[in-house]
Amino acid sequence: MSNHSEKPNYAELLDVFIDYKRLAGFKYLETEKSLRRFVKFLSENTDSFTKETVDIYIARQPNETSKTQSNRVSGIRQFAIYLYERGYDVYIPRCIGRNSWGNPHFIPYIFSHDEIRRIFTAVDSIKPHSRYNCAVVYPVLFRVLYCCGLRISEALGLQIKDVDLENGILRIRSGKYGNDRLAPMSETLKSYCLTLSERIHPNAVEDDYFFKNPDGSGRGIVVVSQRFRRLLWESNIPYMGKGKGPRLHDLRHTFSCHTLKSMSDAGIDLYCALPVLSTYLGHKSIRATEGYLRLTAEFHPDVLARMSKISSFVFPEVYAYETN
Repeated sequence: MSNHSEKPNYAELLDVFIDYKRLAGFKYLETEKSLRRFVKFLSENTDSFTKETVDIYIARQPNETSKTQSNRVSGIRQFAIYLYERGYDVYIPRCIGRNSWGNPHFIPYIFSHDEIRRIFTAVDSIKPHSRYNCAVVYPVLFRVLYCCGLRISEALGLQIKDVDLENGILRIRSGKYGNDRLAPMSETLKSYCLTLSERIHPNAVEDDYFFKNPDGSGRGIVVVSQRFRRLLWESNIPYMGKGKGPRLHDLRHTFSCHTLKSMSDAGIDLYCALPVLSTYLGHKSIRATEGYLRLTAEFHPDVLARMSKISSFVFPEVYAYETN
């Protein structure tokens, strides 16, 4: 039963909810748009926050992906829980199952070390062009993506002031969840960044993009993804189609699995290492990072064998993944 006698004004309640989420550190940009459409739908249906009304709204739309539908339902569920905890009689929809990569059947493509070497060989073979600086930028950009596990948006958003070439540290500002973090680089990667800086930033200012185009503009994700597809072909790595990859973001997944494998080989307890990797990746919680344990074990059975000696319950049958 509701603790509120007056008819709820869901538009005003949504304003308070959005402020609440943003104070907690969430950007809530696309989710806000989605929830405002939902509240408009409720107003057109006598503000009925009931199972019948909600089920009609959350039904999968024509040409809608399962990920988009899942995101819509997740936003409504969070709003409903918020209202229920404050005494409003509302229906709380169940989550639509999906893993950390948005699709219950999707498994990230994990590159082998040999495939990574072939990709680097291909990117190092890009011919210089008089109008473009791809031959200088891409060998460094793709190494940063793999060696630091950055999201492509984070790498392309780096400014000169974010790249500490003296100490070899990248500063990622306002990552996916609005948080800043630091990503140390290896000495080899730092030397690549130093070479790039000397070649394309002789008179640059600190707010310039580190991976800028010759005209000073920032690079676009679509353009970089297209170049990556070409590199896959040149590396003799088959592209299996839309939604199947390999995708540019799989470099981040590969970094995570290769890092866990290296830690295991070094005798490090992976569950002790998970919080460190989670922080390095900029994950919202350690649950998002745990999914890489299963992937690493699938590609490297020796990891699972070593861990089973310590704990046989490391990999439960069902995972509750979060978005990466």
